[in-house]
Amino acid sequence: MGAHEAFIADPTLYALAVVDDHGTPIGLINRFRFRETLWQQSGEETLKNRPVGMVMDRTPLILDEHAPIDQLSEILSDDHTKYIFDGFIVTRRGKYLGIGTGFSLMRRITERRQATLAHLAYHDTLTGLPNRQLFLDRLGQAIASAARNRRRLAVFYIDLDRFKVVNDSLGHTIGDLLLQQISERFHSVIRKQDTVARLSGDEFAVVLTEMASFERAELVAQKLLEVVRQPFILDGHAVHISCSIGAVVYPDHSDNQHTLLRMADDALSAAKRLRNTMRRYTDDMARPSAMTPLVFSTVRRAIDLEELEVYYQPQADVRTGALSGLEALVRWNDPSRGYVSTNELIQLAEDAGVISEITNFVCGTAMKQFRSWQQARLGHDMRLAINISGIEVRDGVLPAMLRQHVRDAGLSMSMLELELTESGLMFSDVVATQLLSDLREDGVRVSVDDFGTGYSSLSRLQRLPVDVLKIDKAFVEDIGIGAKQGALVRAIVMMAHSLNLTVVAEGVETEVQRAFLERHGCDLYQGHLLSPPLPPAQMEQYLRDRHARPRATERARKTCARTSSTSVRTIKKKLPIQD
Repeated sequence: MGAHEAFIADPTLYALAVVDDHGTPIGLINRFRFRETLWQQSGEETLKNRPVGMVMDRTPLILDEHAPIDQLSEILSDDHTKYIFDGFIVTRRGKYLGIGTGFSLMRRITERRQATLAHLAYHDTLTGLPNRQLFLDRLGQAIASAARNRRRLAVFYIDLDRFKVVNDSLGHTIGDLLLQQISERFHSVIRKQDTVARLSGDEFAVVLTEMASFERAELVAQKLLEVVRQPFILDGHAVHISCSIGAVVYPDHSDNQHTLLRMADDALSAAKRLRNTMRRYTDDMARPSAMTPLVFSTVRRAIDLEELEVYYQPQADVRTGALSGLEALVRWNDPSRGYVSTNELIQLAEDAGVISEITNFVCGTAMKQFRSWQQARLGHDMRLAINISGIEVRDGVLPAMLRQHVRDAGLSMSMLELELTESGLMFSDVVATQLLSDLREDGVRVSVDDFGTGYSSLSRLQRLPVDVLKIDKAFVEDIGIGAKQGALVRAIVMMAHSLNLTVVAEGVETEVQRAFLERHGCDLYQGHLLSPPLPPAQMEQYLRDRHARPRATERARKTCARTSSTSVRTIKKKLPIQD
């Protein structure tokens, strides 16, 4: 069958390979070029009699079936659209195997990227283990299965003992290697139907399904303790470490997922006091209700019933007093406990793994409010600062959430500033650092909150994607009291400026503190001297008052100028004019 007959017989056929007697491809005929060059010009009958060599591409792209897709992608990019439309020939050891196109390649790449993104959404980027979200999903499925089959399951919370010492003494690179090797050892102990996950930092969790008795869980726990006690050789360093395990059993302790997790966390706290051991939950391990971590349902109820509120605290230029931004701060108005502070709420949410729920609420609420103030011409040249947990940065879901809220509110990414605590930023891995760098390319500024209370150094900040450094209020409080604290503030400002970082002082409450900061070059400040955190209605009035103040000042200046001019004319009338 000739090329013409082949294309007529199969309307979906976009290209034909031309091969020799040995099956080696020597050319390629593109359906559309074939029709364009000969069909219109020569007619069907003449076309049938033309030799195929007149219409084939004699230098087609030929690839072995094992050629990497990335290599093919680069070739298509370099040659623009030629091979996307003409197609390419695939061979197996030099013999014709089939034809492909750039369209099929792009579909494969898209599918691969979607699979990669789906994996990243549910797996820890450092260890490859399931993350907290996937762990909770599998735990829910395991409980449902155990309920149907009347079987037990065990849940472990695991924390590494003295992991911070390894990080601080040997560096975060060694710490990351340690986490990766521990993950591999954990994975070697548990069965395929069980789950081991990395929740955050040096915290892991395990679900053991189909347990006939707790004795089986105890054996697994002892193996986990043992594999961690074995020395690790990391970049030439011999590292010795141990772990602590808190254990609960379904349905012996509870048939509720969130209650089981709280009990496992309480049991882990008891194990941490002894270290290198496993403790099974007992009632005497329960912590006071005020310290009980929030669970997902509680946060959802707080949001739905409007128990969570967003307050706003302004930042201003130390020298001019001009407002530069607003920091969004979440408050929980618990009917039984009253207002819960931001720090306590965030800590509880991180412990329970529901911090993203709160951040999602704060982003949506604050961005829409900020946009309404902009439309009322009250937020000109200001940024909106939002506090972000280091856990969220490591989970990798932050960019999509931010961009969605920015689109919904009608803002731009350049209006945002993300505040991370010093410790949260320092413990971010390479992937998290790249994530923040990508956000900065979109215009987002990154701020280190509470600087001076963690474990970092200014020299390390130089290697991180940071724009702003906020001096912790503990240093500011002592300004004017002790010369030593004042010297620390001066040193921080000076070194931060050497790294081209903007410096913000937190907790400024007196004019003495503000004046000191101005003298020593601090850029911005916030605190009760400027304004305490305010709910939306009060903050709007605050912004209106500030907005009206410059106009009033300008009117006063013009009035003063007119008065002065009138006085001069009056004096000139009274005095003899001197030529």
